[in-house]
Amino acid sequence: MKDLPINDLKNKKVIIRVDFNVPISQNGQVEDDSRIKASLKTIKYLMQSNAKEIILISHLGRPVIRQKEKIEKIVSGNANLTLLPIAKKLSEWLKITSEPKKYTIKKINFPAYKLSDNLIMLENIRFDWREEKNEESLSKDLALLGNIFVNDAFAVSHRAHSSVAGITKFLPSCAGFLIQNEIEHLDKLLTEPQKPFLMILGGAKVYDKMMVVKNILKKVDFILLGGVMANTFMAVRGIDVKRSIVERERLELADKLFRKSPKKFIFPTTLVWDKGKIVDVDPAAVRAWKRYFDKAETIFWNGTMGLTSLGINKYSFGTKEVAKLIVESKAKKIVAGGDTIAEIAKMHLENKFDFVSTGGGATLEYLAGNKLPGLEVLK
Repeated sequence: MKDLPINDLKNKKVIIRVDFNVPISQNGQVEDDSRIKASLKTIKYLMQSNAKEIILISHLGRPVIRQKEKIEKIVSGNANLTLLPIAKKLSEWLKITSEPKKYTIKKINFPAYKLSDNLIMLENIRFDWREEKNEESLSKDLALLGNIFVNDAFAVSHRAHSSVAGITKFLPSCAGFLIQNEIEHLDKLLTEPQKPFLMILGGAKVYDKMMVVKNILKKVDFILLGGVMANTFMAVRGIDVKRSIVERERLELADKLFRKSPKKFIFPTTLVWDKGKIVDVDPAAVRAWKRYFDKAETIFWNGTMGLTSLGINKYSFGTKEVAKLIVESKAKKIVAGGDTIAEIAKMHLENKFDFVSTGGGATLEYLAGNKLPGLEVLK
């Protein structure tokens, strides 16, 4: 967007790929609108540019569809994955008083919502079977709708899908403000983090996080571990984790990483157990880590300490203690990961962090040094 002057957008039709894959309650309400808010800067910029039309594309969840099934049947069969609640929430943030109107874009025979005269949101793009297969025919169809493509969906940029990567073959393309912001903050972790650099890794996605550790080990000073990450590394050290969840196929990799810099890995000293399984990091153990938080100049956090990802709130104590220590720290604070962000949102601490990444898997892929298809095509 920095390379797209506002005057160049006048009377143009602009397509924006956003990631509004947000949790929806059973009564059809958006439960967490942080990803919607994160793209507002790009959307408002385009609205102020006098663009002739702005077309938003997003996915939601993983619809159950049959190849070449009629779109009407797909929509009715996945009623809980329609974007209507999201269209309504976006309208609220943009202060659009009228309700989004359903209609069909005849040019590509695809359902959509009209939020205003020149702002349109396509229905869940994954209702089209071609999206995740990166079918060129869908990319061409989408390109028919505009003159310029803007990718503002960092969280899905690690996917080579039609509306993320394929469409760039047929339209002039650039990155939105959200993506630029993500890259700016994450690049600092990879190149010149202020030191001491403290990384906190919990939760699951063990292999992805190990790849981050492998790529960033020389830059980081301390790695505090919780969740399945801690279980797996503790098992390597010969600690009896009993019936706890461990990624057995990653034990060899964990051993290699630990042996490279054993003094950088910090484990919880006391744990919470339930029926022979580690379910949380004891709050006292987190407080014993306080000296690392006090020293840190940069903190990156991804992954809860306990079983909060399973919706078991009674095992969120360790996560809450970590959040409190980070907030009290003088360090530059970056947090990522859906479950982790959901926990700090419950504590109303999002504004206490310098940067909240919208990416889950994409953030880990980027920090692991992997190329993201949705970003590579913009180069």
